[in-house]
Amino acid sequence: MIFICTLVLVSILSLLFTSSIKKNSHMYYSLAGFIAIITSIYEILRITSNMKLDGFILTLEKTSIRGLISISFFILVMYAGALNSKWTITRKLLSVRAELAILGSIMMLPHGVIYFVRFLILKLPKIISEGTFPILYFTYIAIGIIGFIVMIPLFITSIKKMRRKMKGQQWKKLQRWAYLFYFLAYAHILFILLNEKEIDWLRLSSYTIIFSGYMSLRLLKYKSTVKDKSLSLCRSSN
Repeated sequence: MIFICTLVLVSILSLLFTSSIKKNSHMYYSLAGFIAIITSIYEILRITSNMKLDGFILTLEKTSIRGLISISFFILVMYAGALNSKWTITRKLLSVRAELAILGSIMMLPHGVIYFVRFLILKLPKIISEGTFPILYFTYIAIGIIGFIVMIPLFITSIKKMRRKMKGQQWKKLQRWAYLFYFLAYAHILFILLNEKEIDWLRLSSYTIIFSGYMSLRLLKYKSTVKDKSLSLCRSSN
């Protein structure tokens, strides 16, 4: 499955090149931006002139435009905040969490912009002319648009220069919107899969396991944090 392969590859590269990503973040941002631009250009040419790619390059392009690379980065960002902070893998991910979020956001831009333009120019006029109202289709489009809008301020405030201009508490409050973004991302994917003629149960179960696993770990970590704070207060009062 392409998504699992993408997630595994992105995870391996992120863990292997943690120090490099931290030191040369702008180089990685530029590479992600280049891929995003090339993907967008091809999609525009495909829509306007019916241009087609083949083979492995086509697979790479589909992986990019469908947001699979992007969502893989976001999954690493999610789990960095949910796993035990004492683990080596967690510390490595936390050290580049902001960078991975920025890379994920950059790679998400073609997906959000191109699919929205396709919806307005190609899909919506056809739906109006046919007089139909595909509920699942409109649902995942609406969720996708809202999720994309939520992502933008999270993306911008993950950049160091922008973060330094904000107060610490203000930045933390804004970043809590990431939980809504994660939920919308899963809901968006869920309705896309449910909208297909034949449901791909492998893909559906994979995404569900990953997102529900994150939610479970995050709740356990939250309960542990609350418990530790309560114990600290009890000790300090005694």
